[in-house]
Amino acid sequence: MSKIDSFKKFVSNHPEFVDYVRSNKVSWQTFYELYDIYGEDESIWKKYTSNDLKESINIKGLFNTLKNINLDSLEENITSIQKAVGLVEELTKSTKEDEKEKTNVKEEKIDKLYGDDNEK
Repeated sequence: MSKIDSFKKFVSNHPEFVDYVRSNKVSWQTFYELYDIYGEDESIWKKYTSNDLKESINIKGLFNTLKNINLDSLEENITSIQKAVGLVEELTKSTKEDEKEKTNVKEEKIDKLYGDDNEK
């Protein structure tokens, strides 16, 4: 197995590295160089795999996301979704009523065909 393949396997066991790369804190090149120099079992990786650091990043990200939400826009979007759901409900309801009417019409025709309409 080549050094790059073993690095890929190492990274697949530590998905938290992706967060660092996506947030532009560390590049893949830097991670690879650290891996090439120190290998897998060094304390160098502790700062990238620490759960405390990961939780603080997630909480910061959550607060930043909440801070950037435009409540007026959110309310408009919810209202639009409610209208769309209402429209779908109306269409479904009218389709069911149409099917029910067609079924009743067919039953009447069959009754008249066989002369059973007098029995009702």
